[in-house]
Amino acid sequence: MKKKIKLGLAAAVILIFALQMTAFAAELGISVNACVIVGNQVHVAATGAAQASDSGQYYLFALEPYETGVGSRTDYCAAAPVADSVTFITDLNLDTAASRLYSRFVVTALRGGVYVPVSNEMYITNPEAVATVSTGYPARSKKGLIADWRYVNDLTDLNAGYATYVLDISKFFEAGGVGYTYNGKNYSFSTAAVAGYDATCSLFSGQGCNVVMVITNNYNPATLDMIPPLGRSAGMTSYAFNVQEQAPTKKLEALMSFLAERYSNKGYGTIHSWIIGNEVNNNYPAHYQGNISADEFAADYAKQFRVCYNAIMSHNKDARVYTNIDQRWNWIDTASPLQYPSRTFLDKFAAAITATGNIDWGLTIHPHPVPMENCRFWSLPAPYSSMNLVQHNDNSKFATVQNMEVFTNHMKQPEMLSPNGTVRHMMITELGFNASALSPYGSNEQYQAAALVYAYKKAESLPEIEAFIIHKQNDDPGEAASAVSYGLRVGDTKRYAYEVFKYMDTGNTAYTDFALPIIGVSSWAQLGLQ
Repeated sequence: MKKKIKLGLAAAVILIFALQMTAFAAELGISVNACVIVGNQVHVAATGAAQASDSGQYYLFALEPYETGVGSRTDYCAAAPVADSVTFITDLNLDTAASRLYSRFVVTALRGGVYVPVSNEMYITNPEAVATVSTGYPARSKKGLIADWRYVNDLTDLNAGYATYVLDISKFFEAGGVGYTYNGKNYSFSTAAVAGYDATCSLFSGQGCNVVMVITNNYNPATLDMIPPLGRSAGMTSYAFNVQEQAPTKKLEALMSFLAERYSNKGYGTIHSWIIGNEVNNNYPAHYQGNISADEFAADYAKQFRVCYNAIMSHNKDARVYTNIDQRWNWIDTASPLQYPSRTFLDKFAAAITATGNIDWGLTIHPHPVPMENCRFWSLPAPYSSMNLVQHNDNSKFATVQNMEVFTNHMKQPEMLSPNGTVRHMMITELGFNASALSPYGSNEQYQAAALVYAYKKAESLPEIEAFIIHKQNDDPGEAASAVSYGLRVGDTKRYAYEVFKYMDTGNTAYTDFALPIIGVSSWAQLGLQ
């Protein structure tokens, strides 16, 4: 039965891809069906009714991420006679100034002395073909933490499988000191930034964790070129990566290659999971790129993601690369029109990636309660309780800890599947429960611990969710000052939730069933859980 299901999914994916390519063919005539690395070459295969070309030849162009089209260029990289089925072969030129690792390819015909595109554009879809490292993908448990290096020994004590941290790319360009040559050009990255992440990754890896790194870009007057031109306004939480201009794109390629190479079992720890941006559907203020539409935003982010993906996978074939969305599934914030609903962003991002060459991207989610500070998420306070915000279907306004199957069900749709026809890798990478007695929604350490167990059991019931990473290991002073205390510990003091987190997946009911009367049920079965 399982084999039949897999074949059905694969067939559905092939059908969808064929329909997409047919749409392109109808508009442009030729469909690029494959773009892959073979040895030290790139093979590009295309089909479609023969198109007129003054020379009787098709010409293949390699476009950089920041290029918007062929324009007046004449430097094609391969040619083939016009036919209904053609294959182009061109050099990959890896590790040279002419590298095509990040290129997207388009077929053109010569008409009146101009090279006119007659196909869709496609990126290389197997950058892992040139990787020389296989680190594996360890995970000793489904549990994880947004980690604090000062209490690193907790990770082993808690049997945490994942440790999450944030990496700000702007820090690496503030100063120099660590040399790196990439594609024939010399770069110098901040000694302080490199040393800091060396220590952090080594500590977390040394505890046996799968290290999850969230790649962000902060506002820094010294590195403004790394932010897209329309997004260079101070005051946002984080910023998009600039792949619209040549110099910053090359710098991003070099930095991501440096990071992927260094943190792939080379003595500095290993980053196994890479998240490109934080709550990316929030252009404002979490991945700021300026006042642009959701379509423009998703298309440009797909390019940012592709650059990072190709850099990472070209070094470690076992790495996983994810995007990230928040819980506002269909919620439209009229006061902040640049906060796109996460479902809207996700669908547009997936379509942009598929249209230009499907790759094995993964999804990470933040299914926070509504409202976020409501630790007792099973009981919505007024006025939220009357707003019908949390439903168990794809039209739900929010996808939270209560209905996180909304995420997994959506990702089972044929158009969302990975290239091999399976559901993509998915993780919860931020989900916190407020223990503060000052919370306006009422809380304490017992409520926090009960919420933690309930949420874990919900995640455990969904096999598509591979990791359950909570926010956070230690209280954040800034959050605590605002009556928000998410930590398993407060400095050297451990909360009740610490022990609950440690044992909640061991079968010891003393650390799970205490939550039932707090939630207001007599068994987990009443909640559809075990």
